[in-house]
Amino acid sequence: MKNILKYILIMIVAVGCNENMDYPPLDNPYSNDSSAGDSESTVAIYNDPAGFPGVSQSSIYEVTLIQGSQRIRIPVFQNACPVYEAGYMDMTPTDTNPLGMFQGRSISWSNFSFAGSITIEVKVIDTEKVPMDAFNVRVLPTRYGIMPSIKNGNLVTFTMTKPGQCSVEIGTNGYKNGLMIFANPIETNVPDPAHDDSYAVLDHATASSIAAVPEDKSGLYFKAGVHDIGVYAVPANIKNIYLEGSAWVYGAIHVSGTRSNTDVKIFGRGTLSSGHLKYREAYCIGTPQDGSTAANRITVEGITVADPKYFAIRLIGRNNLVSWTKVIGGWIYNCDGIAVFAGSTIKNCFCWANDDNIKVYRDNITVEDMVLWQLNNGGAIQMGWDGAQATGVTIKRVDLLHAEWNNSATNRGVLSFVGNRYANANSNCWQKNMTIEDLVTETPVRLIWRISPEQPISGVITPAFVDGLTMRNWTVLMNKALGSNNYINGVSDDYIMKNFLFDNVNLNGVKLTEENWITQGNFEIKNLELPTFK
Repeated sequence: MKNILKYILIMIVAVGCNENMDYPPLDNPYSNDSSAGDSESTVAIYNDPAGFPGVSQSSIYEVTLIQGSQRIRIPVFQNACPVYEAGYMDMTPTDTNPLGMFQGRSISWSNFSFAGSITIEVKVIDTEKVPMDAFNVRVLPTRYGIMPSIKNGNLVTFTMTKPGQCSVEIGTNGYKNGLMIFANPIETNVPDPAHDDSYAVLDHATASSIAAVPEDKSGLYFKAGVHDIGVYAVPANIKNIYLEGSAWVYGAIHVSGTRSNTDVKIFGRGTLSSGHLKYREAYCIGTPQDGSTAANRITVEGITVADPKYFAIRLIGRNNLVSWTKVIGGWIYNCDGIAVFAGSTIKNCFCWANDDNIKVYRDNITVEDMVLWQLNNGGAIQMGWDGAQATGVTIKRVDLLHAEWNNSATNRGVLSFVGNRYANANSNCWQKNMTIEDLVTETPVRLIWRISPEQPISGVITPAFVDGLTMRNWTVLMNKALGSNNYINGVSDDYIMKNFLFDNVNLNGVKLTEENWITQGNFEIKNLELPTFK
């Protein structure tokens, strides 16, 4: 056939699907209950008929989707931790530490969209790297309620009834060559360039071809296949950048800071990869510093941001939205996760980082329904660093799969507040009236709280504090055998930590109370007003 579909869309009638596809998902969005009734099921599979030349495929896993009598094998991508090579793609000696620490590791992932119900079958094809352990197989996060089954020695199957991001964990150390399943909601806003001439259709785009897009176009449509665009500076006329599900785009996207360059949308189900960029060459998706030229109202929706070699998504403007976006495969330091500024929202995302994962540095940021994976550097939630000032941040439903910290330095911890580390002038730093609800650590971590702002070595005390932190319905695990403490330290009597509320915070299965929190939590405290406990 000359007109090969760039993805396969299957619509069948299945039993046991939920009729109400409400997004974002509820606290327990998954159910294996087959009594919900009948409804139509749909799955979109992103198989490029030409394959993905040059893109690394997993040597460890195969993934097949099952709906009714339909069985469809889908691509499984893989990012392996690189070996340090001095000067290669601008590697520096600093990279020897993380690359040595994670040597031999990899992360694989599959990507599709669905509605209704879908069964995922995972076949382990390299049982040396991931030995099968039928008694120790989990699909995380646990809030999804997924119960996998094992058959034929190396097949793991499970059913999803709502979109989300899952980690298939086989054995104690299987996560070290892990598998993520990115199950997206069905797209409802796919552009049709055949009937909308505002889009420039790109087929195997390059930096030169994308630069040649006429100024009368306001959209870019990346077709299925592999593209290589370098670091693309989005001109003011481009407002929509769409990546088909079977599109793999090497490069980075930077929205310039002119006043007219707002309301840019980067969306689809394709992949934006930094695999061909040099280390720390560019943020995967970025905007300039805030101020009079800030690029505001930027949307990133549905895509996968793969192979970061620097900050993944950095939207330094107001009223941005990042949703259903997946960040995966960065190994070196400076691979921060997602940052948005005042009035912005992050929701329904997966974020893998080897530096600060989620940053909340400005007012009225909302973060909801997140799955996080932290390597050995950075805080899972970074509250403040060098001039960050925020009021009214709200974070709800966060599942931290792993946090692989090898020490308890200031910029570690589920909650980290670094303060004025670099002694910059006028870098007062605070969080006021912050709420974090329904936070889970799936595995024991080295420490939870590292709220201990640093100060300039000059000895001049600068304001750095938290005034109002509500922690509600937490279930967290800490590996106390590693010998680390938790910290809540104010910088001085003038800038104390105050108005902390521990509301049903459970650490290692024990609820923290006024009587036990210091000992149960291994807390080191200083300049802290006594918290309230519920």
